[in-house]
Amino acid sequence: MISGKIYDEWMEQTQLQKLRQILQKVKPEGTVLDVGAGPGFLEQFVDAVATDVNLENLRKADGPKVLCSGDALPFRSLSFDWVFCVDTVHLLKNADELKRVGRNAVITLFCNEHNAEERLAELGRFGKGETFLVKSDKEWDAVLVLRRH
Repeated sequence: MISGKIYDEWMEQTQLQKLRQILQKVKPEGTVLDVGAGPGFLEQFVDAVATDVNLENLRKADGPKVLCSGDALPFRSLSFDWVFCVDTVHLLKNADELKRVGRNAVITLFCNEHNAEERLAELGRFGKGETFLVKSDKEWDAVLVLRRH
């Protein structure tokens, strides 16, 4: 079983690899909200408000942070230009909150070579947008980018 420091290092390396690829395709401008930020991997690249339900992880994130659930975000409608929800949407019961608070969104589901197409199709339930895969050494992500025009 992987735990403690070994897991943290594996997770950080994996998430940073995937985020670099996402940010090559999506260049968020304006205000950014990171839902399920964990220890703040996105915040290493982008100024964002980090949200999470885990206070211990949230303390590690740089910049502004809010302890809250992605199911009930304490922000006004359309108060962010971008909402990122990386590898967290499967934990939400009310994912419509992501679209409520953000003009644009990046939503990902972790996957692998065996279920990538299924995961890309599953992202369609959040709306029509650009989809693609990103791959780290350890895992893949199916990515959906929703843009309001």
